[in-house]
Amino acid sequence: MSRMRRTAVLTAALVVVLAACSSSPPEPTPPPAPAVAPAAVTPGQSSRVLDDLGKVLAEADKKLDKDLLEPRVEQPALDMRAAEYIRADATDGKREPTALPTTAQATIVPRTEAWPRTQLVVTDQPADLQAQRILVLRQDDPRSQYKMWGWSRLLPGAQMPQTTKPEIGSPVVPPDSDALVVSPQDAIAQYADVLTKGKKSDYDDDFAKNASRTEISDLRARNEKAVKGSGTYDETYTADDEPVVSLGTIDGGAIVVGKLTSLAKTTLTLDGAKLPLSDPFYQALTGKKTAKKSVLRTSTDILVLYVPPAGSDAPMSVLAFESVITSAKAS
Repeated sequence: MSRMRRTAVLTAALVVVLAACSSSPPEPTPPPAPAVAPAAVTPGQSSRVLDDLGKVLAEADKKLDKDLLEPRVEQPALDMRAAEYIRADATDGKREPTALPTTAQATIVPRTEAWPRTQLVVTDQPADLQAQRILVLRQDDPRSQYKMWGWSRLLPGAQMPQTTKPEIGSPVVPPDSDALVVSPQDAIAQYADVLTKGKKSDYDDDFAKNASRTEISDLRARNEKAVKGSGTYDETYTADDEPVVSLGTIDGGAIVVGKLTSLAKTTLTLDGAKLPLSDPFYQALTGKKTAKKSVLRTSTDILVLYVPPAGSDAPMSVLAFESVITSAKAS
């Protein structure tokens, strides 16, 4: 066989081999799916969110302008802060907005691939040495910025339960989960019942005593005493249908965050009785200096609970609580 013929045969064979290989290319193997969802936000991203929030708060607080809050603050925090601006303006700056540090001592990040995503930030102590805050930051959808949904005040003696490192993230507990002593949505509703009924509530023994509950009880007693003989004082608490977030703790429990709405109504029943509104904040909210029939006060409350795992004998405990008067009407 001549050299030219041998070359032609080899070339033909090579073409056949290449054609055979090209007819069934290897399929790319996708990376295996993670066993659990990743942390929803990295520590670096969380730090940038806090930096931006701090700048927005500083500018809005300086000018007492709620419109400046909107890039990084959403409801219910928007109404809460706006009411504090009204209070600061009405009192000539003597009652300033709540100090909200935006430096984190600890961050609790959700482990999820769904939205909305909510993380909790335990702040450093404010410069005025008040209690640390828990900031509730939420991203409503993939294209939205993280915004402050609310804030709460860490209670004296409260111990935050252990959670997973933010690099890993904490599991998101469903509102109706049966893995806890009660579901997150029931826990919020039951505490609202306790605040409304006090020791008469069926759930009174299910919650550990705390400073905020004592303060609420004492204030209610003073208000009832103030109108005794000339009127009545009633106070009720209602929980939102679902908590904004519930994040699992290492022991199998959960940190549950929800919103309560408090309605406090003073009704005058004695003929000729009047209720002076000496507080300039109430005057600014109601537009009146005296009530002849009634005063209705609405407060927005942010509640942070620890709910133990199912089977535990430990009571539920309030970690943080914040109440801000957001509106008032007088007649």
